[in-house]
Amino acid sequence: MKTKTFNSILAIIIAVFLTNMYSGQAQNKQPETTSEAISIYEEEEQEKIVQDLLETFNLGAENVLELFDEEAIIEYPYAHSLGTPSSLNKTQYGNYLKGALANMPDIVFSQVKSYTTGNHIFWAEFHGEVIIPSTNKLYKQDYVARITLKKGKIIHYKEYWNPMAVSAMGGHKEVNKMFNDKSKQ
Repeated sequence: MKTKTFNSILAIIIAVFLTNMYSGQAQNKQPETTSEAISIYEEEEQEKIVQDLLETFNLGAENVLELFDEEAIIEYPYAHSLGTPSSLNKTQYGNYLKGALANMPDIVFSQVKSYTTGNHIFWAEFHGEVIIPSTNKLYKQDYVARITLKKGKIIHYKEYWNPMAVSAMGGHKEVNKMFNDKSKQ
């Protein structure tokens, strides 16, 4: 009789253990699935932001600025080497874009990739090419950008590019004329 009672108790303990183990795995699986869904959504949102940004460069400064938060900071760490601003607020960026986009009409972007890092931060790589009207030279550039979002808008944009490629636009004087904030002149 003791063996039957022991076996029954052991069976119940094993059943409870297995039930808890499998229900624990199921509970643990749910957050992973939710997390994966959020991650996929964030990746899709980030890819859309990059695509929208690159497309709006050919639609004018106002369209580009719609993608940015009012408090946005835009940085070009290598711009200072060309005598152009390396950190801009949204208003300054609008003035910067007016000169830049006028001198890079119909820029074509390719090789677009984005990499999620979490916390609304991601990286993007892309290649751009355009004939510069004032020099009739081909401008080719590879860009890397770190983008931070806040409520679906860009709050921080930091873009890295090769300053040597800018020589297609002319010398320092021409580059300064194209890119410096016109509101200060």
